[in-house]
Amino acid sequence: MYTARGSAQAVIALFVSGAVAVSTFSQSPRFVTAEGRSARPVGLSLFARPCSSHSGSPLAELVGDNSGSSSLLSSCESPLPAADHPTPLAPCNLATQAAHPCSASSDIVRDDLSAMGKQGKSILRARDKVLEILQRENACSAWYRTRDPNPAATFRTLTFALDRDGDLYVRTTPESGGIEIIHNPYVARVIQAGGSTTTVTLNMNGAFFFSMANVVDDRSEGGPVSFRGVRPIQVGPYSGGSFRAQVLALLHEFGHVIDLLPQDRDDYEGRSRQNTADVLHACRAEVESKEAPRTILASR
Repeated sequence: MYTARGSAQAVIALFVSGAVAVSTFSQSPRFVTAEGRSARPVGLSLFARPCSSHSGSPLAELVGDNSGSSSLLSSCESPLPAADHPTPLAPCNLATQAAHPCSASSDIVRDDLSAMGKQGKSILRARDKVLEILQRENACSAWYRTRDPNPAATFRTLTFALDRDGDLYVRTTPESGGIEIIHNPYVARVIQAGGSTTTVTLNMNGAFFFSMANVVDDRSEGGPVSFRGVRPIQVGPYSGGSFRAQVLALLHEFGHVIDLLPQDRDDYEGRSRQNTADVLHACRAEVESKEAPRTILASR
């Protein structure tokens, strides 16, 4: 995974998976320049409070799309009878969660992911599992609490975007002495220490969604691209596209969001791989737990 400084996942003569983060940090290869191609963040939907002046019928909820969020403002001179005109729940106000915890119906991130199709459902399933892990008392949540007293509440506010133009090839670069460096497509990226409401950008062509990638030679002297078949891509020890790989990827990125993990650097140093190993050290039991993922709502 790589960070805004464009960390890379490179391994000498070994296959390595990029796990996650960007100042932007993310699990990524050195050659990838996805920061410049960042996908548009998912739009957040705002819910309008119904109002009746002359029509007598409630306004429908206003739902935003991926192009941005919108809202509808209305006012009434007199309130409608509650029995005849039920009022939808207001949007989740992150600033007042202590006094007014968010409810399931005000989880606008969940609403947006549900509208993102197949990829959104995969992200949502992994997000639910991470929320379950962070909400419970375990070694993983205790590790995240060393940096954030309520990691589940912070993680719940993160939004998600898809990088549809992210690199899709495993690239090999020859070095002196017959050594070959392997760069995998980046998995995800975030802003280092971005805090709540940070956007996690996922490479649609990376190991969050896929288990295999085409291999090409990346020759510095130029020339035609040479394809060399396909090879597996992973997140840590888990096959790309698997549920465990997706959960680990989100946990890795969240470590960068709260500045628990240092910035991923060029994979010559193996910083991204070490960050993934640190997440696994604290969270492997929870990532591999047999419990079915379910939505756990966090409140401050």
